Amino acid sequence: MPPDSNTDTNTRLALIFLAATAFINSMGMGLIAPIMPSLLLKITGGDIADASLWGGVALISYAAMQFIFSPIVGALSDRFGRRPILLMSLTMFALDMLLLAIVETLPWFLVIRAFAGIFASTFSTASAYIADVTPPEQRGQRFAIIGAAFGAGFIMGPAIGGVLGDIDVRYPFYAGALVATINAVFGSLFVRESLTPDRRRPFSWARANTFGTLVRLFRTPGIGTLVPVFFLATLSSWVYPTVWSYVAKAKFLWTESEIGWSIAYYGVISFVAQAIVIQVLLPRIGVRKAVWIALAVEVFALLGIGFASVGWFVYLMVTTALISTMQDPAIRQALSARVPENAQGELQGGLSALTSVAMILSPLIYNGMFSLTAGTAPLFYFPGSPFIVAATISALALLFFAVRTKREQL
Repeated sequence: MPPDSNTDTNTRLALIFLAATAFINSMGMGLIAPIMPSLLLKITGGDIADASLWGGVALISYAAMQFIFSPIVGALSDRFGRRPILLMSLTMFALDMLLLAIVETLPWFLVIRAFAGIFASTFSTASAYIADVTPPEQRGQRFAIIGAAFGAGFIMGPAIGGVLGDIDVRYPFYAGALVATINAVFGSLFVRESLTPDRRRPFSWARANTFGTLVRLFRTPGIGTLVPVFFLATLSSWVYPTVWSYVAKAKFLWTESEIGWSIAYYGVISFVAQAIVIQVLLPRIGVRKAVWIALAVEVFALLGIGFASVGWFVYLMVTTALISTMQDPAIRQALSARVPENAQGELQGGLSALTSVAMILSPLIYNGMFSLTAGTAPLFYFPGSPFIVAATISALALLFFAVRTKREQL
């Protein structure tokens, strides 16, 4: 029985705190997404392809630090508890926002983004907290609550970035720092620790080593076959935050506000899916069918966006996220049910490390493809090409899931 499961008030307060933390995490990414192309065009003095490449470098620096430090943060949460790690991450997020508000050069911008990646494991630690206080059969639904908050951040982030950015480019970062500080204070006052001392385990550098963590994930019975599916699905989904702003600007000639509204719409759809659709659908159809359906719909949507010739069709394809976003909580539920309670932090840290690998590879794949097909001298002009590549990767995830899990009970 999870600790404190009989105290509904404590659990509700914790879920509010965790949802707010996920919201802040995604809001931080959304704040700069609409203005990033124009900002980097101004800084670099190049074309849209150059801006895309520098945006990719910034994402790689962020993801590389997250890749290295995510398992360390996960192992620390298994040793010292989830609450102090989450509070530390929120504090560092606020500091990162303040630094971004005053940065004026590209090198320092890259350094600050790398610094932010060190403390960016809030989603994995929040997921471990949920695993601590939730029965295995209900975790998928509560993971979806965190996903809903993450989607809400993608609604508010671009909106805040667009509105406040029109006044002063520094204001969105001050807003992000303020919200993170408020949530850290709320967590310190009202949220209890979920991992009792008797369920903790000593910190081990062997477990905190990124590569060692990934090797253990692949070798764990019942997990090894699902980890590649999680990775490929995650890599495919990262095409949106990695390159969408550049594709929209090149393909449809959208302004910053139009890009911001499109990202916000994706956030609305993701929020509705995680907060309502998945809560109803996942328990009824089960993990296996959920992953099947979500991946198939994702392939269809990515192809549609890649070949879209008018902007309204993109909105139609994005609406399919009502179903496709089910893949992440479904896979996480299956994985979390297959590890012991005192290893949930290590599991979520490992998944966060895999997400970081996807974040590192996605600029190389998607921004690289965009540069080849949408620059001043493209091999062939097809700015939607990154989404075709992402659709192929998602199809590989579906194929791998079908072949490797055919005989498994999910």
